Amino acid sequence: MDSQAQKTRSGMLAGGNWIIDQVKIIDVYPKHEQLANIYDQSQGTGGSPYNVLLDLAKMEAPFPLEGAGLVGQDSLGQYILEDCRKNGIDPKFISVSPGTSTSYTDVMTERDGGRRTFFHNRGANATWLGDDIDFSNSSARIFHLGYLLLLDAIDDEDAEYG
Repeated sequence: MDSQAQKTRSGMLAGGNWIIDQVKIIDVYPKHEQLANIYDQSQGTGGSPYNVLLDLAKMEAPFPLEGAGLVGQDSLGQYILEDCRKNGIDPKFISVSPGTSTSYTDVMTERDGGRRTFFHNRGANATWLGDDIDFSNSSARIFHLGYLLLLDAIDDEDAEYG
């Protein structure tokens, strides 16, 4: 890229995992076949690109923010797209995959001590290849890829390169 093109580019395009964290505050992590009480429940964002872009938006970053990835055609995917728009993140490279769930993580957090256990559904993230990003249609100067090892299709063995 020549120096003139670098001067005209601005912002960040972040791609990869788009996850909803479903956090449950519990009394104790149970042993098999035992019960735990849920005291509270909340929903939050998860995944590196989502969290990085959302933090930059909250800090009122003076440059464009764009997201790339894959969500399911469900309420969680719709929430992610709406949340991006609400926070000034352009979701033009976040596609919706019919018949696939949006990735989510159930986070069991012990009320005393805060120890956490994670149950993760890879959902649409597992099938995202990243080949739908048209970098020529992005003004971003920086590209961030997050949680590569949770992006199964990208992490698959390549016939030519291994």
